[in-house]
Formats: sequence, structure tokens, C-alpha cells
Amino acid sequence: MQSNNLALLNPDIVDEYELERVDIDPPDADPRTVLGLPGGIQLAAIAGCAFEALGKGCARMSRREGIWYAGGKMFIVDTGAGLDSSNRPGRGEGAVWQLDLGPQRLRALFVSGNQTAGNNPDNVTVSPRGGVVLCENGGGSTDAFGSGSRLLGLNPAGEACIFVKNGIQLTAAQHAGAGKLVPAGDYRSFEFCGACFDATGRVLFVNVQPPGISFAITGPWAAGNR
Repeated sequence: MQSNNLALLNPDIVDEYELERVDIDPPDADPRTVLGLPGGIQLAAIAGCAFEALGKGCARMSRREGIWYAGGKMFIVDTGAGLDSSNRPGRGEGAVWQLDLGPQRLRALFVSGNQTAGNNPDNVTVSPRGGVVLCENGGGSTDAFGSGSRLLGLNPAGEACIFVKNGIQLTAAQHAGAGKLVPAGDYRSFEFCGACFDATGRVLFVNVQPPGISFAITGPWAAGNR
């Protein structure tokens, strides 16, 4: 499917599009202050290159955050894709798009639909085995393992599974022993970020924002697709 000024704000898992590259002249244009933009977007200011792209019929997402390249494909996270409780597009629980750079085919790899399936994914990485790993950005998610932010894994069908759950609750004693400046407390709702594999593909590194902890996860990976 091809379309100009396409709003990819409320995708379905079966959505697929053929893209076409266009030149942006000049790419370092000054920001523009406008009252209305192509495609019906209402903004007070926009980067010059983005303004030109809209005028040339670019596809639009709601809140692009994470992006990763692997095996000739770009994995693009739209943290706000979907509908909110008032049915407003672009304010939902998020989606992941896969762009095949050869044929320039864009397809919805994952669409959340609810906080349990995916709570506003943000950072993304891809393992050497082709598994997609997502860091959530929506705060604590309540599921069978309690409340807390999560790392999610996606299988080839675009189905999410809980890979890691944030259960960090620092007691006063733990805090004193760690020598940290942040206070003791409940950090389960704080997000994972910066997930990436080492060059060997054996270690997944990931951070948790406050209280500021980095983890090295060593698998084993042979039993799964991640």
C-alpha cells in the first residue's frame, strides 16, 4: 500500500506499506513557526527538514523513540501508537515497525493494545539470533509477576513475552552498603533503558534509571529465539 502524508498513529499488526525515498533540501534548514502543517497536524514550531518532509508526503508516527539496525532491517518503536481511553490516535500503548531496507517495505511487527501486552515500549535492540528486545517506558505494569517495569521479548509472530521484571526495592540497609546518593525506596516502576548485546552475543547489558543500576544478563539463549 502506498499513500502520501500517511498517519501511522493507530496501526494493526497486519499493516504493511511500500515506501519511497525523497531528497530533503537542505537537510539543515532552520526551524519553521507555523499554524498548520501538511497532513492536518497543528503545531507551533517544527524543524525545517521535518516541515519539508511533510510537504513531500512523508509517513508520520506519533512518538518515535527507539530504533535499531540489524540484518538489513530497521526496527522502529512508536511509543505512543494506538488509541487511548478517549479513542484518540497516537496516545496508545505503542507499536514496533520493521522496515526492510531492500524493498523499502514497512510493516507493523508488534502492536500492544493494552498495558499487559506492552506498556509503551521505548528502547529496542536485536540479538545476533534475531530476537527483538524492548524496554518499556510506561511505568509499572501489573501482571502475574506483580507490579514493575519490564523487558519484553518478541517472537517472530510479533507476540510479546515478559523477559525481565523490575523488582528493585532498596532497603535502608542495602542503600547504605551500596554507597549510592539516591534514597532507599521502591524503584519497580522506573524504566529499563539502553539494552544491547556485547559483540559475542552472549551478554545482554541493560540499565535501570533511578536508582541507577546496570545489569549483565548471560542467558542461556539456546532455548529461545532471543
